[in-house]
Amino acid sequence: MDITHLFAVGAIVGLAIGGGFTFFRYKKRNLEKLFTQTYEMTKQIPKQKKNSFVLLMFKESLLSSKNKKDKNSISNKLNNPKYVNIQLMQMSNILKNRSKVHDKTIQRALNLLNTYQAWETDKLTKDKQVIQDKAS
Repeated sequence: MDITHLFAVGAIVGLAIGGGFTFFRYKKRNLEKLFTQTYEMTKQIPKQKKNSFVLLMFKESLLSSKNKKDKNSISNKLNNPKYVNIQLMQMSNILKNRSKVHDKTIQRALNLLNTYQAWETDKLTKDKQVIQDKAS
């Protein structure tokens, strides 16, 4: 192998690593935005319906990203109280028995819910730490 081949392979590997780093950074930033928006929206929801509502939000956001043709569909659906109540009942049934879920969108939403719950506990502990540091 001569030096030009080594430089070409090195450049390709460097671009692949840089592309992967950029992709994961972009994904993390968007996930952080989604979690922050969800956290702000869940402040208005009663505690007993919180997990069902969060799962509904993740399911609807995943469905809207799949079906990019209608941007206002989530807001229109969430403004209908009957639709929201029915969906919350379905989401609570899904949360009670996760083993019956075969839909990939719901499974991805459940994974997002688990990630969100971990993010929320980290956020709450960081907020408590900041408050304690300010009080000291």
